[in-house]
Amino acid sequence: MTALQMWCFWPVAALLLLLPIAPTLAEVVSSMSVCGHFLLEETPPQIPGVVEGGKILNQNRYKPICQTYRNERRFVTLYDVKNKIPVFSAYKYRGVDGKGRPKKHWKIEPQLENELANKNMMSKDKQISYKHQAVDTDFRSNGTFDRGHILPSSYACTENDKRSTFTLTNVVPQAGSFNKGSWSRMERCVQCVMDKYCTNSSGFTEGFVVTGAQPGSGKVLNNRVNVPSALWSAFCCYSADMQAWIASAHWGENVPDRAKNKHLQAKTLAELHGLLRTEDSEFAVFPGAQCPLHTTVAEFYPKDISCHCPPSDSPAPQSSTSASLTATSCSRSSTSAPCSSTSAPQTSTSAPHCSPSSHHTSTSASLTATSGPLSSTSAPRDSTSAPQTSTSTPHSSTSAPHTS
Repeated sequence: MTALQMWCFWPVAALLLLLPIAPTLAEVVSSMSVCGHFLLEETPPQIPGVVEGGKILNQNRYKPICQTYRNERRFVTLYDVKNKIPVFSAYKYRGVDGKGRPKKHWKIEPQLENELANKNMMSKDKQISYKHQAVDTDFRSNGTFDRGHILPSSYACTENDKRSTFTLTNVVPQAGSFNKGSWSRMERCVQCVMDKYCTNSSGFTEGFVVTGAQPGSGKVLNNRVNVPSALWSAFCCYSADMQAWIASAHWGENVPDRAKNKHLQAKTLAELHGLLRTEDSEFAVFPGAQCPLHTTVAEFYPKDISCHCPPSDSPAPQSSTSASLTATSCSRSSTSAPCSSTSAPQTSTSAPHCSPSSHHTSTSASLTATSGPLSSTSAPRDSTSAPQTSTSTPHSSTSAPHTS
């Protein structure tokens, strides 16, 4: 081989070495700010005993994961390696492309076992004992519990986004009829509301969703995986059509639905905060944001029966936009930066898209074991188009703290 041939060969070889071995990636990181653009105001929830003042209290137990597929970050999860279930997953909802549920192919996260392991999500290796996460065999033939998505695949925008939700770091043991029944109907109803009302000033769908699990104190699946006592979910968005912020919360006990057509009723954020706070610490799902604490979106429920919303006699408000009650098309950006999640509605003059693919690094709300409380730079920015609302939380609760 001539010197010229050698010179031409090595750049190609080097390039091939840089290509990903597998198309699916997931990265365990030390700070959730690396994936902060999936969080409203890039600020993590306040969860007693887990995340307080922007700090993970025990980072040996609670691991932030940038859930990445085909080199693009799709959503973010905080994972409990002791209970082997997610604490929560968070996502920026942008509508969907209309495709259905992809074929299931469950993955595990190698870096939860060894931080130096390959970043690629992969199928379970039969030669490895997984001590820090659930595996597919934990759920098999149990007769009661599904692999219940925390972030549902139905909320994911593209087919690849949907595929990224099929990681066992995004599921919990969920009672089958609860998963397929009232919880599924709630997810569809909230999605319809976001499709119709969560429209930023550029005319594109944008809502922030956080869903989590409250660990149970008794049941353990396959002697390894904690069975949550309840699941909770909340969303918040700015509605340019209504020129206001809207939000709602839901929770449900992780038990089989007693009624075939059971619905979960919308609750206020304040009610969710009161349920999950402890005597020593407040719970807040969207701390520092302008999300209304004392109202729900029940009055906005679409009448479309495919939305599976609870029956309501309250008429939905008239919309000045032509937003469809069905899923809207994805909003992505031609730029590398994600859409802004500021307290004011967007007024971007760039291409009408937003992309979660950028490896966005925030300097605002750093969720680490060593960082201090959330800085004032992560607080909502002043806005004249969005109403200010109280962010205080109630001081009563009947719930237990987040326990192992």
